This record gives sequence, C-alpha cells and structure tokens, in this order.
Amino acid sequence: MHLSVWSKTKSFFTIFCLGTCEKIIGGREVAPHSRPYMVYLSADCGGALIKENWVLTAAHCHREKGMYAILGAHSINGNEKEQQMIDVEEQVIHKHYNSLTQANDIMLVKLSKKATINQYVQTLQLPTRGVHPGAGTICRIAGWGKTEYNGNPADALQEVTVKVISKEECNGRDSYNGKLTTSMMCAGERYKGGKDVCQGDSGGPLICGDTYTGIASFGVQCGQKNFPGVYTRLTDDYLDWIKTVTEY
Repeated sequence: MHLSVWSKTKSFFTIFCLGTCEKIIGGREVAPHSRPYMVYLSADCGGALIKENWVLTAAHCHREKGMYAILGAHSINGNEKEQQMIDVEEQVIHKHYNSLTQANDIMLVKLSKKATINQYVQTLQLPTRGVHPGAGTICRIAGWGKTEYNGNPADALQEVTVKVISKEECNGRDSYNGKLTTSMMCAGERYKGGKDVCQGDSGGPLICGDTYTGIASFGVQCGQKNFPGVYTRLTDDYLDWIKTVTEY
C-alpha cells in the first residue's frame, strides 16, 4: 500500500494507505497456528488460502516478479517447522481494478505447487452467495503488519476485533464523502478509532462471525477517528470471478 491521506476538498483519494501501509492496531497476538488459512506474501501483504494452490488477496499487492508465499506461519522471521514457502506462479488482478480509487481491489495468486494441507495449513471457505453481514456485526482481521503507525512490522501474527459500519455512515461528509463503491465496506471504530489494519496487513481476510466477508484494502493513515478501514466486499460477482479463474 501507499501512505493514505484523504482530501475532502477533492473528488478523489489523493494518496492511499495500501499494502505496506496496513497494520494491526489495537489488537493482540493470536495463539500460534490458530489461523491456519493465513498467508504471508513477500509483497508485505496478507492473504487467505482458498484452494491448495490459490490465495485471495488485494490487487494493490501485485508485484512484477519474485513474489513468494509463506503458509503455516506464526512468526514470520522464525525458523518454524510448520511453515511452507512456495513461489508465486501467477497473479490474476481483477480486470476492472482501479489503482486510483481502489475499486475492485481483489487479486488471485496462483502458487507454483499445491500446499500440503495439515493442522497448520488449511483453506478458508468462501462465503455463501447473498450473505452480507449488516452494520454492527463483529468481525476480526489478522496480519503481520505494524502495531504502531511509525513502528516496525509484527513478527508474530496479530488480530484485532472490529465492527461493520454502515455504508451510509462511511460515505458521510465527515468520513469518506461518497467515495465508497457498492463493492466496498467499512469496519472499525468510527467515533473512537484505535482499532484498524495498516502497514503490512493489506489483502488479509475480514471474517465476520464465521463468514469470510472482505479483503483489507485501504484507509486514511491507520486507526483514525471517522475513517475506519475499508475492505473489498466479497460480492456474488466476485465469487463468480473467483470460481471462473480458479477452475480453468
């Protein structure tokens, strides 16, 4: 991600807080290997393993070459026997992705070989069509990003609990001012701030209840009052696209 600043005097996002600007703020370290679907991408992004050789992440996490994935990790820098490091073979960006507005910020990453599914590496089930958690639903988001705005990335996997905020609130004049599309959603603490993702957490899965609901996309700095994190919502159209790409 790029550093994100929102200007309400203009009709566009000036600088986005994407990819390397995502971090877990206000969260905690999870029990080791308790989120076996989590994937670390060498683009300093997160993702979710949805098939043995496919990872779902954000489009702005794309890198031209040399990307690899680490599965089964708790400590990214640790020499853990549970880890599987696999090269990325292909990156499939949604054809309507817009890097200026972050519309359709979704990407599929094909691994060069199938992951070994075990206690530490498992797939995350995609949502059922038509299921969209409403405002107030409690969600969680995990990642290895920074835990302070100017701090260092976390070594151990962190997770924070956030709450779905209605599109009307997030698109208000004192927030994102109408710039969120129907395929975006907000989650966090709008009036208090302090719970969010930022540097290093982009692409990670937002899980609401037990449902894979969204993908960490962007925000204004991190944990800012009135500017909760924005996620790509896993709509039915995206589910159709995922099925088409991964089953060809």
